Amino acid sequence: MKKSLLIVGIDPGTTLGYAAIDFEGNVIKVYSKKDFDISSLISDLINLGKPLIIASDKEHNPDFVDKLATKLGARIITPDYDLKIMEKRQLVREHETKNQHELDALASALFAFKRLSPKLKKINIFVEHYQKEQIKDELIEFVVGKDISIKDAIEIIEEPETKETKIIRDVVEEKKLSEKDFIRLYKELKEAKRSIELLRKQNKKLKDKIAIIKRDYEYVLRQINKSQINRKTQALLQFKEKRIRILDKKLKKKQEEIESMKNEVTTLLYFLANMNSSVLLKKLDNLGITEFEKKRTLLNIQEGDILLVKDPDIISKKTIEKIKGKIHVIFYKKQISRKLESSLPFVFIDINELPIEENKYFGIISKSDFEKVKNKKKFLEKILEDYKKERLSQSE
Repeated sequence: MKKSLLIVGIDPGTTLGYAAIDFEGNVIKVYSKKDFDISSLISDLINLGKPLIIASDKEHNPDFVDKLATKLGARIITPDYDLKIMEKRQLVREHETKNQHELDALASALFAFKRLSPKLKKINIFVEHYQKEQIKDELIEFVVGKDISIKDAIEIIEEPETKETKIIRDVVEEKKLSEKDFIRLYKELKEAKRSIELLRKQNKKLKDKIAIIKRDYEYVLRQINKSQINRKTQALLQFKEKRIRILDKKLKKKQEEIESMKNEVTTLLYFLANMNSSVLLKKLDNLGITEFEKKRTLLNIQEGDILLVKDPDIISKKTIEKIKGKIHVIFYKKQISRKLESSLPFVFIDINELPIEENKYFGIISKSDFEKVKNKKKFLEKILEDYKKERLSQSE
């Protein structure tokens, strides 16, 4: 019987807690025990299924979590900051836990599942459309566990004789190019493609250089076999070896850059294909004036935009003045203090409650999810309340 693929949340310590869930979000087991060693834990987990993801609630992993992931050959997923207790309780609100260790472990697993939801949704759509249900688990192992694209995973699994063309070209061509943000995304996509082509050319040059140096190296070796080694020959040989190592290192770095750019292109294509059914979020690290001025022109921040802010507790009065009355909704990653939230004229929404796809500068969420959470926040009443407060302060 095929083993289930698992996301495992870990809360290490004298009393260790773990929670295993599958890739449908179903809780398989939640457990805690005092003096639970890593060998016993691995034995438990392997009996439950195949751990693909190891998750924790800390931004920086404890050594135990890194060691466990290494032994299991699993990928680690962590939040951008240490999860707060309120966030963890919200995540596990529909499940029972016996103690804080189990709560932390289950919250870690469910957080990782939410973060992976957009990617799992892509896999489900692909599997259903192309009737690939028989390889769904393998796709999850490669796309989620190894963090590679669906296209590359299919090639690895099925080894096709020819590569398929991009399936979303028709969808992209139907988009209207009058929207500034859409144009910006399109230009970013084109630039990414140009960068990849440039990196490929640079790699070819590096490979050619390496081939020449290796040929010279082999020539020197032949000469050494013909005559006695002298200091000059040794120095030349060492120089050639050093050049080869340097160029090999450069080549590896360029190949890593190409892979990074490929992932960026995949994300941008996904953005473009889903613009009609999604809401675009523009990302800021915080609401400080330095960050805002740095990103304002780059992101074309303007009236009616929706922001995604990593840490909304960092603010500047100048930034607030510039966006007040123009920006109404701000999503956040790190929990904002209630006092600050009530004092600012914006609707703040926790992005951790929603599936999101994002890159360095943008994020997208579905319009239906946005409408649900907007209605939940009583959007219009909030704007009206802020407007009344502002009028009242002006009259005073």
